Amino acid sequence: IYTTSSYSTTDLPEISQTLGDSPHWFQFYYSKDDGINRHIMDRLKAEGVKSIVLTVDATVGGNREVDKRNGFVFPVGMPIVQEYLPNGAGKTMDYVYKATKQALSPKDVEYIAQYSGLPVYVKGPQCAEDAFRALEAGASGIWVTNHGGRQLDGGPAAFDSLQEVAEAVDRRVPIVFDSGVRRGQHVFKALASGADLVALGRPVIYGLAMGGSVGTRQVFEKINDELKMVMQLAGTQTIDDVKHFKLRHNPYDSSIPFSQNALKL
Repeated sequence: IYTTSSYSTTDLPEISQTLGDSPHWFQFYYSKDDGINRHIMDRLKAEGVKSIVLTVDATVGGNREVDKRNGFVFPVGMPIVQEYLPNGAGKTMDYVYKATKQALSPKDVEYIAQYSGLPVYVKGPQCAEDAFRALEAGASGIWVTNHGGRQLDGGPAAFDSLQEVAEAVDRRVPIVFDSGVRRGQHVFKALASGADLVALGRPVIYGLAMGGSVGTRQVFEKINDELKMVMQLAGTQTIDDVKHFKLRHNPYDSSIPFSQNALKL
């Protein structure tokens, strides 16, 4: 599955053509303008996009100090949103976020699902209450993430929120997980903690930047190879086995006093 961002620097037709029969999802940054939202959803349906991923954890920009130090801007325009952000090239994320709707509600989830006729994955819930609200609004899936840790410094790690959300969802809809996944072992732990799909972001970009399509392929191969190795070492044969694997959390009991005799060993 490939998920295209609203702020992609490549337009939908080219991406769809490249993907061929591979499933194509779309990460939707909801606009303040309903006409723009309808226009984008019409385009998604025309391009055969299979699911909409509604981003609810980044309605305003975080304090991205690294971006500021690096002087990050969009080097080129953003063709998917070109009609309402015509001067996207050279702009910062603060400029982009000003076009998004800040006061999202469950009614927006209902409207997107009704208008588009597509499954809507709500991307951003990190607690049971928000997961319940998304499900009540008609979400077809929950995407657990902390936006790669780039939005709210000091917020919980996505992995620390996963089990709580998974217990709340109780297998009623699929759960996608991302943020901090760098190894096959991370994939194993996410699946064992309730995720149904694990998404990759930065590792793929690293591979692409270093080695183009070959580098990208190697990233997936290495993560898959390590996942298979971890599955064997953990005594699991299938992904279903992994899904039922019991992780041991915090095995060290901090209440046990440190023994000074340990220093004599």
